[in-house]
Amino acid sequence: MTTHHEHLDGQDLTHGAIRRELWSLAWPMMLSVFFYTLYNLVDAYWVSKLSAEAIAAVSISQITLFIMISLGFGITVGSGVIMAMHIGAKNLREAERILGQSFVLSAILGVFFTIVALVFREELLAASGASGLIFAPALEYYTITAGGSVLLFIMMAIMFAFNSQGDTNTLTKMFALSTLVNVVLDPVMIFGWLGFPALGISGAAIATLISQAVFIVIALRSLSGAHRRIRFRFSNLTFRWESVKKILDIGFPAALTQVIFPVGLALLTSIISLSFLEPGAIAFSLGFRIEFFAFLPAIGFGFGAMALIGQNIGAGNVGRAKQSFRAALLYGFLGAAAIGILAALFASPLIRIFTDDPAVIRYSLSYLWTVAFSYGFLAALMVEASSFQAIGRSWPGFWIFLLRVMVITIPLSYLFTQVFSFPITAVWLAIIAGNIVPSVAGYFWMRRAMDTIDLEKVPVHHMQG
Repeated sequence: MTTHHEHLDGQDLTHGAIRRELWSLAWPMMLSVFFYTLYNLVDAYWVSKLSAEAIAAVSISQITLFIMISLGFGITVGSGVIMAMHIGAKNLREAERILGQSFVLSAILGVFFTIVALVFREELLAASGASGLIFAPALEYYTITAGGSVLLFIMMAIMFAFNSQGDTNTLTKMFALSTLVNVVLDPVMIFGWLGFPALGISGAAIATLISQAVFIVIALRSLSGAHRRIRFRFSNLTFRWESVKKILDIGFPAALTQVIFPVGLALLTSIISLSFLEPGAIAFSLGFRIEFFAFLPAIGFGFGAMALIGQNIGAGNVGRAKQSFRAALLYGFLGAAAIGILAALFASPLIRIFTDDPAVIRYSLSYLWTVAFSYGFLAALMVEASSFQAIGRSWPGFWIFLLRVMVITIPLSYLFTQVFSFPITAVWLAIIAGNIVPSVAGYFWMRRAMDTIDLEKVPVHHMQG
């Protein structure tokens, strides 16, 4: 039974009912991601009131930032996994040191990216497709968001700090509050309500940065609280190269895994545009927007698996880590499969919310009536990658994602459309193959990895040795 004190502390995930613990970690994480998406939707809604160029400018500016965040994510994944392992091994002092160090790493990385992003801002925006009337507003928005990207990196470190100690509940509340701040500030700063100057697209960027800063201040207060399992202390803002190397061992492949995704998306969009022009590309991006909801179970149970497996490997309990993996995989698969079935059933009304172009509707329907049935496998793939990271081995996750995008989906799509001139459904079938084959391969690979795990080689036991 968890006492009130334990609830405040985060959770010890090395004993208790796996199903309950997994669910208690997963649903707040899904909500957090949902709030974060809402954040972007609210931005898009208010900015679209300025002009069509403004909304394109915001989307384009986010491409480069998204790739940077993906890279930053890797570093924080590494810290999060090692933190969870130390918590499982009951070495809370070292877990706290890793927590402090993750902030230092995120800040260093954030500053580095900010400099790169600002020095090369015109080239990066041009490479992301900003041109003509879109360029000026994109530059304006991008300069401010890139200038404050350190905040995003620190937010990621915070996410893993809460996740590793099994407290995703507090995280969700902070995301909700941060989203609320953004919702309120957006129109005020864009249109100059309540006596504020009207800042246009810059207002949207500034509102985002303020809401992120609010999130960070509240999170640090919560993490410094006396009833935390592991606390944030300023004395831990240090840097130990030996442990940074272990974090990078996990983080570097995890970061590359994240980057495959947007790169694959861009390549696939351009292959589709070659044969099916704008309607094909729009249909794909609409399908992908709806698909995002299938990612929610994958992200929720993936994060849950990461904390559970990490703590149990740290505690030397491989059997429980295996059970956690199987449970997370099953729930992630079933949750995403259910969303896929709903997406296929309600495909027509869903798509008509976004477009009334007959060609786009036809292509989008064919997408949802085929690809949606493989959402369960896509979620399984994501849970597998997280589970590999949780045992301190990120490369297999990278390889199964590379198999999905660069070996199966992209070459097959190119072959089907450019060599054989098949209809667009062939591309959707290539995407399905890319979801199913690697997720099955990943499942057997993970089972073998768990069976042959050498606890002596786990980063935690190394450090204590």
